[in-house]
Amino acid sequence: MMKKAKRVFTAEEVAKHNTENDAWLIVEGKVFDVTNFLREHPGGKRILLKEAGKDATEKFRSFHAPSVLTNYEDELCIGKVGSSADMEKYRKKQEKKAFVEAMGGFGGLVPYGDPSWYQGFHSPFYNDSHKALRKGIRKFVEKEIMPFVHEWDEQKKFPFELFQKCADAGFLGCVVGAPWRSEYCGSNILGGVLPSEYDVFHTMIIIDEVSRCGSGGICWGIFGGLSIGLPPVLHFASDELRERIVPPCLTGKKVICLAITEPYAGSDVANLQTKGELTADGKHYIVNGEKKWITVCYFPPVSSFSSYTTLARSLHCFF
Repeated sequence: MMKKAKRVFTAEEVAKHNTENDAWLIVEGKVFDVTNFLREHPGGKRILLKEAGKDATEKFRSFHAPSVLTNYEDELCIGKVGSSADMEKYRKKQEKKAFVEAMGGFGGLVPYGDPSWYQGFHSPFYNDSHKALRKGIRKFVEKEIMPFVHEWDEQKKFPFELFQKCADAGFLGCVVGAPWRSEYCGSNILGGVLPSEYDVFHTMIIIDEVSRCGSGGICWGIFGGLSIGLPPVLHFASDELRERIVPPCLTGKKVICLAITEPYAGSDVANLQTKGELTADGKHYIVNGEKKWITVCYFPPVSSFSSYTTLARSLHCFF
């Protein structure tokens, strides 16, 4: 049997419920609605009606063992008696609960601990599509990521299949930001978001919700390599190269690595020591230099490796 929601009442409020059609009483500090129990009471309804609206603890103890109260508590108990302060505390708690449920059940309403739109503040940037996406991504993270976080952290890697799951769920395309790249990864977006609706705030929600898994390594593993390695291809590569590289990356079949960091410095693109030089026949690049800390390069069988060289202040991407 489903338990009734428990409330806090003052003795004065209980006292108002003292008729055959509306009978409450107090036993051991708890409030019981016995209206529908009157006819079932072994001693008849009159004995209960005499105590309706009152504290019947002493009378109850005179006739019943404590186990009797336990047997009927789930069915008849509707709350407990408290002070005015207890009532106010309960009222605020219920208001908070109702608000969280109205907002979709997200956020703890801790000041500055949640995005402000979780707490009901107006925002011109969030609409129903953002709420739907948030609900979908949270469900995905709680099912597909959170149960395995400790195991993956201990192994210092997660299964490559996670990329495919993210793509199939409809959010891996966020790694290149807005607009949504339907031409490379299709139009399926988590939460039923339309490609035309997708904006930077959808991307922020996805990253925010995945971060709830509590592992910076997993978050960086999913988003890091793709988000820094793929945009240069989208913006600077030829059409042929984009068609060959981008779709498998955004559909979870391959990953891409940005190999910038060297033993001498990190992410110092202008002063790269590693060079890529075109062969005499113009068909290949020969790469010479040292690299380290290449994000998501722990999937060598399925990775595309990228490097950069500065030639006349232009970045040339080659594979």
